[in-house]
Amino acid sequence: MVKIRLITISRDFGTDIDEIINKISKKVYGEILDRKRIHEELALEGYDVQELENKEKELEKGVRDPNFIETYKEHVRRIVKKYIEKDSIIFLLGRGGQFLFKDENYSFHINVIAPLSYRIKFLTNKFLLSEEKALELIREKDFSREIFYNTLFLNSWKDPYLYHLIIDRSFFTAEEIEAIIEKVIERQESKIYTLEQLSLPQKPKFANKTEEEFAKILTFYQIRWEYEPRTFPLEWDNDGNVVESFTPD
Repeated sequence: MVKIRLITISRDFGTDIDEIINKISKKVYGEILDRKRIHEELALEGYDVQELENKEKELEKGVRDPNFIETYKEHVRRIVKKYIEKDSIIFLLGRGGQFLFKDENYSFHINVIAPLSYRIKFLTNKFLLSEEKALELIREKDFSREIFYNTLFLNSWKDPYLYHLIIDRSFFTAEEIEAIIEKVIERQESKIYTLEQLSLPQKPKFANKTEEEFAKILTFYQIRWEYEPRTFPLEWDNDGNVVESFTPD
C-alpha cells in the first residue's frame, strides 16, 4: 500500500477545473504546481525563464530538440518530487504529469473533459467573448496543446489509458467534482494489484487436442468463439445452487 501524494490534472481548455482544484487544495492544505509556479521555481534556481518559454513555444509548433526535451522533463520531475517531500498533497496542473509520473504508484491521474458547446458557453460567460471568438480560441488551444504533447511525449494526451479517472465537467457540478476528488484523497492509498490478484478469464479446458487447435485458429483469424460448458446444470435449489448436473463424455 502506498499513499497517494500526487494528483495530476489534465483538462480541456474552457472549463473551471483550475478554480475547483484551487478550492480543494485550500481545504486539504495541498500545493498547486502549474506552468507559472514551475517557472518561478526554475528562476529561483538561476535558469533563464524567458529562454524556457521560447523553447516551450517551439514545442507547440512541433520543433523537437531532444536535449531540451529530456532536460525539460527532468526539471518538472525534480520540482514536483521536491514538493512531494514536504508531505502534502500535490496537484500538478498540466505539464505532462500523466506521462512523467504514469509509473509512480503514489500518483493519481485525472482528465477533465467537456463538450464543445459547454466550453464555448463557459468562455463567453467568463470573458464576455463572442461565440465565434470562443470557438476560435478553443481550436487554437486544442491544436497547440496536441502538438505540444505529441512533440514532448510522442503520444496524445487524450489517450484514456493514461488516466485513472475521466470527469465530464458538463455532467457534474463543481461541488460534486470536489467531493469526487476529496474521496480520492481520503482513500490515501493506491492499491497496485498483481495479475494473480485480478479476476481474469480462465482458459477453458478442452475435451481433446483437436478442439484446442481449432480454437487457436479461430482466435488467430479474430473470429469470436465460445466454448460450451463441460457441465450442464439440471436442477437448482431455492438459493440458486446447482444440485444436479450432467457432464457429457
